[in-house]
Amino acid sequence: MRNIALLIEYDGTAYGGWQIQKNGNSIQGIIEKSLSTMFQENVKAIGAGRTDAGVHAKGQVANFHTSSKWKCEKIQFSGNGLLPVDISIRKATEVPETFHARYDAVLRRYVYRIVTSKTPTERLYTSFVPFTLSVDAMTEATSLILGTNDFRSFTKHASERSPKLHDETFICNVSRASWTMEHQDLTFVIEADRFLYGMVRAIVGALIAVGRGRLSASEFRAIMETGERRNAPMSAPAAGLTLDEVIYAFDLWGR
Repeated sequence: MRNIALLIEYDGTAYGGWQIQKNGNSIQGIIEKSLSTMFQENVKAIGAGRTDAGVHAKGQVANFHTSSKWKCEKIQFSGNGLLPVDISIRKATEVPETFHARYDAVLRRYVYRIVTSKTPTERLYTSFVPFTLSVDAMTEATSLILGTNDFRSFTKHASERSPKLHDETFICNVSRASWTMEHQDLTFVIEADRFLYGMVRAIVGALIAVGRGRLSASEFRAIMETGERRNAPMSAPAAGLTLDEVIYAFDLWGR
């Protein structure tokens, strides 16, 4: 069996998220259906990040096993011919049998975009926040999430299990978290070794509250320390969030 890795881009607006679910379309389900049709065999795709409903991706990575001898260029071309217009295979490459898109990832980068003026053409890919936001206050609070921390206050699920950690944990190592402003629009970039379910949107929702003056940096820290999701503000909308890149210990696409 061969192991093939895919670099996938998608507009998540019409989907219930990456992961297959009982009700509603999923990116994983559409990808698997297309690959299974191509190869006339049952294909299971493993995604690097389980983006939730309405979240987009420019750099999602997935891998699947197949007995097919098709060249990677043909897999990419034919796959895109079967996929809907809002999902695209950007690259395809053969990887070692042991490669696992999710558990072999060492870093993931998400980008969240906020606009402060109503923009109909960008509404599906940004979050509209019609308030004055203090970037300085948001930056101060953002510094508190850097490093290794417990993020149970910012996740929808009671636990996230990782076989490589061998226990249930809410600990994530955030190596980058920063805000930039251009023409009153804000972009938040965050990188970490792993993310809990709904974590980025929950963090952004709390940071928006800080920017509006509804929370101080010290109150933001206190929310983190309580470990209770109910103490944190509402999550930011899904439309503004994009899985930008998944990084591995080796050059996956330069193989």
